[in-house]
Amino acid sequence: MIDNGLTILLLCGLAWLWWDGRGAAEQAIQAAKFNCERAGVSFLNDTVGWKKVRLKRNRQGRIQIQRTYFFEFASDMEQRYSGEIIMLGRQVNKVNLDAYRI
Repeated sequence: MIDNGLTILLLCGLAWLWWDGRGAAEQAIQAAKFNCERAGVSFLNDTVGWKKVRLKRNRQGRIQIQRTYFFEFASDMEQRYSGEIIMLGRQVNKVNLDAYRI
């Protein structure tokens, strides 16, 4: 009986982690689109890829999940460049764009 309860609890935890990750990825996509538009470059593939996940403390000292996503963009449609978005919880913490040709 305890094994079944533990298994269900573990599966619920994994489902929550996946669901929360999808929400964070959707926000990362929106942030990538916004930053690419602001920089005057094209956001490629309309998606972000998962790069790294770890636990980190926020400004209030609470532990949250920090997710790092990567994406690609182009300025002249000849060369692809990389960008990175760091999310802390569901908040965009930092957006980095590689140096690109104008």
